[in-house]
Amino acid sequence: MRHLQALCAILLSLPLIGSAANHAFGWVKPPMSDGSRGAQMWDLIREGGLMGWLAAGHLLLGVLLLVPRTRFAAGVMQLPITVGIVAFNVSMFPRGIPLAVAMLVVNLGVVLDRRELRRLLAPSPA
Repeated sequence: MRHLQALCAILLSLPLIGSAANHAFGWVKPPMSDGSRGAQMWDLIREGGLMGWLAAGHLLLGVLLLVPRTRFAAGVMQLPITVGIVAFNVSMFPRGIPLAVAMLVVNLGVVLDRRELRRLLAPSPA
């Protein structure tokens, strides 16, 4: 199970760290707007300065996913973000659905660890 969790964490960290690096170095230009509301929203995010904050968060969680000690916690922190990514793509940017669903699957692979979930959900000692 640990190997599967590690593989999922690596796979989830790749688009996170990759997008942060791309934001910093501009290796791949953003696709031209296709007129969809999602593309318009991405343009607003880039032009309004939010992308820098997103890139910083992506980098931080991507690195934490690679560290065994912080992997589960990073996966738990990333999970609502990944669900939001899926919701965004389903409702506003259908071209991104396959990658968003793939991210959700590997994110679940990081957090579906019985021992860690039990420890997280266990009542605190009184």
